[in-house]
Amino acid sequence: MGDKITSGPFFIPLFIDGTSNLPVDRLLIGLKNPTNHTKTVCVTVDRCADTIFPTTAPESTILNQLVTLPSEHCTVLRIFAGPTTFQGDNMLRVTVEGDTDKEAEGIEVALFGGNDGRPTVTMVFKHEDFIEVDED
Repeated sequence: MGDKITSGPFFIPLFIDGTSNLPVDRLLIGLKNPTNHTKTVCVTVDRCADTIFPTTAPESTILNQLVTLPSEHCTVLRIFAGPTTFQGDNMLRVTVEGDTDKEAEGIEVALFGGNDGRPTVTMVFKHEDFIEVDED
């Protein structure tokens, strides 16, 4: 389909930074097309339930979304926490494949996780934080 970049694995904390009672309740995935051409990507979010070694768990896909953005357009994909999406102590990985790359010559991506606009630092990723996936 094209280039592939990923956030790599990251953990969902039980509570957002600096609070004792606000759980992480959403993951936002921002996409922007800064180019002069329409671009398309497939966004997937994979989850591993909270397991402690030696227990293991299979990875499951909680989002698989094709997104087409006209030139100079943007959008935000929103995933709310829940038993079929993610919960605190789960591990997630966001992957974007298609008209994107590490050098931001296609669709750019950013992640934000938190509670009602309050971020948790461990769930904030800028485009430059993503890594290219080499599937050799």
